[in-house]
Amino acid sequence: MKRKLLILLIVLLILALLTAFALLLDEREPETIEAPPVPTPYSEPLPTPTPLPTPVPTPVPTPVPQYAAEQLELTADIDETAAKHLFDGNYYSDYTFPAGTTITLTAEKDISSLYIIFGSYPDDWTLRTDGGEQLCGEKGYLHEYVGLDTPSKSVQICLPDCEVMIRDVYAFTDGYLPGFVQTWQTIEDGADILVFPTHYDDELLFFGGLIPYYSVVRGLRVQVAYMTSNYMTTFSNYRFRPHEALNGLWVCGDHFYPMTNEVDDYECRSYWAAVNHYGEDTFLAYQVEMIRRFKPLVIVTHAEDGEYGHGAHMLTALSAERAVEAAADPEQFPDSAEKYGVWDTPKIYLHYYGPVRNNTWINYELRSLELGWKSPFQVAQEAYRQHVTQQHWEGFYVYGYGHPFDSHRFGLYRSLVGPDETRDDLMEHVSRDMFPFD
Repeated sequence: MKRKLLILLIVLLILALLTAFALLLDEREPETIEAPPVPTPYSEPLPTPTPLPTPVPTPVPTPVPQYAAEQLELTADIDETAAKHLFDGNYYSDYTFPAGTTITLTAEKDISSLYIIFGSYPDDWTLRTDGGEQLCGEKGYLHEYVGLDTPSKSVQICLPDCEVMIRDVYAFTDGYLPGFVQTWQTIEDGADILVFPTHYDDELLFFGGLIPYYSVVRGLRVQVAYMTSNYMTTFSNYRFRPHEALNGLWVCGDHFYPMTNEVDDYECRSYWAAVNHYGEDTFLAYQVEMIRRFKPLVIVTHAEDGEYGHGAHMLTALSAERAVEAAADPEQFPDSAEKYGVWDTPKIYLHYYGPVRNNTWINYELRSLELGWKSPFQVAQEAYRQHVTQQHWEGFYVYGYGHPFDSHRFGLYRSLVGPDETRDDLMEHVSRDMFPFD
């Protein structure tokens, strides 16, 4: 008990000492803290900094005016009947002018361009204005666009020394042309694909979306060369089908003017009927000339059986098989060899040729930005509707998957670059760099 009291006293003594020490600290004088010295100001001013150069703004180019061309109302120094046909906007009506006719067209504003739909091939003709003369018609286009060297309110169309049929005439001011105006071009430095359809519209029925796919989506040069001409036949609608073919190709986006073999469209029910009518070398000579002229990387044509047994289709296919060999031989058809040189085509495809397992299938079903989010197959269907005179045939349309004449399917008949591997592209293994145009 005494020990516990002793410990308690010691603790109380320590606490008393700590309290006394704390009171002693509080009674001390506070320490004085001196303020920092004020810095002495500079006796001389700071140097003026070098000014930065004023940036020169990048010049913004003046934008090209985004205005549409205005279609002009025309008057002509021709009789009322002729004027009615020329200005009715209907290529199913026409007027035939005598040889050497001069047609004067007048508008209230300056005419910057003309678009003329001829009903017959006009040969060379002359466009005359106050600024001089322009030679036209050299390309042989039925639908001819002419930009005037000197815009004028009055122009003269001077026709050659032969009768000329004209269906429609349009005139425009300067600006962007409406979509129906066809500004055709001619391939001068080699085609990527050369297509041999027998008739106008076969390139759509049996080859489907091939032309819009390769022309627009792939941006390649596709040249069409028809094997027969409806100007040379007695069918009641013969005068209109070339225009429908041009309209169809334009819808497809192929703006290279098609070629046409000037022989008649004749219904041949067998291969030998076609040979008897056309001869063995008529198609062959024309195909050899087209191959040598356009020097394609790829040729596409009909099935050997003529699809539905058309003899002219058969003749087209079998002649093309011979033509690729003949076009490379200067001894055969020497006239076209001298004019264009020779050409050995790297690849030729026939419609559904050979076993299905070896066929090349082209997918036309994917919608494309370049085609306005339509698929090439849809565009081909729209193009076929341009063939107005053919719409009454129930059995003819753009043939799709599952049909015996499926337009997606082709067989490689001959190749200088080996067999196709992916079998989904006619251009596999070939390019213009590999086979340059000479």
